[in-house]
Amino acid sequence: MEKIRFIRTTHQVDGRFHPFSTEAYQFWHEYGWVVGEVLRHEIGMSFSEILQASIELIAEHPESELNLKDESYFAWCLVRLLEFGMVATIEDENP
Repeated sequence: MEKIRFIRTTHQVDGRFHPFSTEAYQFWHEYGWVVGEVLRHEIGMSFSEILQASIELIAEHPESELNLKDESYFAWCLVRLLEFGMVATIEDENP
């Protein structure tokens, strides 16, 4: 069975931002940053890798007041970023 990985799709090949809706940018700024910031466009990450990296990022920003143990929050952020097109899925080359 192949494993799904996630990549960030916010930038074009030349490094410029893709245009997104105001709603997408607002979501990123208010909620999605925690997941979006750990993702990269050049290498995919599994949900467990995203979760671990997000927890580490939040630990560096205690002012965010996010619950570090709430996996559903990170899953919700990931799904919303997928809906906005700021994140995409790829198949793992090494299942």
